[in-house]
Amino acid sequence: MDVRVQSTIPDYGHRDLCLFFGYQDDSHLYYVHLGKEADDHANQIFIVNEKPRTKISTKTTKGTPWTDEWHNVRLSRYIESGEVLVYFDDMQTPAMTATDRTFGEGRIGFGSFDDIGNFDNVRIYISG
Repeated sequence: MDVRVQSTIPDYGHRDLCLFFGYQDDSHLYYVHLGKEADDHANQIFIVNEKPRTKISTKTTKGTPWTDEWHNVRLSRYIESGEVLVYFDDMQTPAMTATDRTFGEGRIGFGSFDDIGNFDNVRIYISG
């Protein structure tokens, strides 16, 4: 999935936008939290599996470098291996990685944990 994102909230420490994937229902899904500052509950890849979110990131950054401009985000997910790669502006080096095979195919979505923003030019690529 490639998408252009723009945070439209004034800058603060927990500025965020989210990408949802592998959505089965409200209690079974994955999501990426692109938060300005990282901790165990922010700027991570998460699974929701019949309990509150659990961090599954094996790599992340110190935070997402939000500005008021548009940014390019890529989410690459390989269902067979469970590998998840998240890119923010730099499409060569993942900002976040995880591996989990709990859920297969599912719906995708866009939103925020606390804030508002814009999503544009969404492209979904599916390979055999």
